[in-house]
Amino acid sequence: MIKVTVTEPDRPERRRRTLAPLTIPQIAHGGLQESQSLDFKREVNIDKFEGKIRLLDDVVAFLNRGPARIVVGVEEKGGRFDSFRPIPGDADKAALRIQTLIQDSIAPVPLDVQVVPLHLEAGFILDIQIPQHSGAPFMNRLSGGYLIRSGARNLPIDPGMLRSRFVEESAWMARLEELTASEDVRVQAGGRLAMRQALRIGILPQEHFDHHRHAFEQGDQIRYPGPVFHPHSDPWFKAVEDGHEIIAIDLKPQGVERLFVRDDWFVHAHAAFAIRQLSGEGRLGMHEFNEEVKRYLGELAAFFVMQEVEGPFAITLALQSLGESEHFGAWFPRTNVVRTLRPRIVGSLDEPTFIDDFLRKVRQSSIFG
Repeated sequence: MIKVTVTEPDRPERRRRTLAPLTIPQIAHGGLQESQSLDFKREVNIDKFEGKIRLLDDVVAFLNRGPARIVVGVEEKGGRFDSFRPIPGDADKAALRIQTLIQDSIAPVPLDVQVVPLHLEAGFILDIQIPQHSGAPFMNRLSGGYLIRSGARNLPIDPGMLRSRFVEESAWMARLEELTASEDVRVQAGGRLAMRQALRIGILPQEHFDHHRHAFEQGDQIRYPGPVFHPHSDPWFKAVEDGHEIIAIDLKPQGVERLFVRDDWFVHAHAAFAIRQLSGEGRLGMHEFNEEVKRYLGELAAFFVMQEVEGPFAITLALQSLGESEHFGAWFPRTNVVRTLRPRIVGSLDEPTFIDDFLRKVRQSSIFG
């Protein structure tokens, strides 16, 4: 009898989102200020139902806003550190008890929340770390409440925002693909933009589904420059059908890039000649392309922050028309387009893991892969 043993490959662990660790000297220095990303608490009493509700409300409010932390065991004055109020007893047991309460009493389960004890001579304090989570809105299951942090207060989430955050990811991605495909067709048919070696980006923030969300607009006497892929460009937004756009011209009969912001916050970006063959050096500008993609997505992320559109975002990337010229197509002999086959949900457009995955795929599709 022959015995066959099958070994399954290890499954990669989900990347855990984390916050930078906090230290006792950082807290005692007094430079930290209570805000919509930080809360000091003298104590929490989860032996009482009301104490559980108050703590869970705070965690839910921070989860629905963005990355934050709650530090338990600190007396504050004017929102800043005044003194420590050490917690007695077993630090690990206390941290585990609060961690279990959070994961059992909030829906959906916030897997990346961590409760970290920080030790003092007379006891310990607790750093409740709340990284950015997708999957909002989060609900306090004990009270049924949906809250969001605003400054140093928790506010109920208004119905428009609540509806927008209940969008299923499948419907969200399908909507982005629909809008991006439609805009791709319009760009190609319009003939105003060069198509060669073009980077195309489609972005749909979750707030697209909030019908009460105001559109991007410019004041009567104000015009805004927009993020650009080609750094020598400096175009300005102009009002067009259904939104605003910027088009950059680069001494060519057609524009080299366009950024379109629809009134409902769908964003479509097209940058031709995004990756180039550097004629003087006879090489493909892969390094330059990588750096420009990171910079451009960083500028798009900053643009959304300036407009107070907080996301998260569904995003799709494509590097297309690689084989339009036979000479350039030799760099990418197996494909004419490199793309994210499905949209990705990200907390911020400059999320390094997402960008690196796409850039790795571009390199692997070239002769260097």
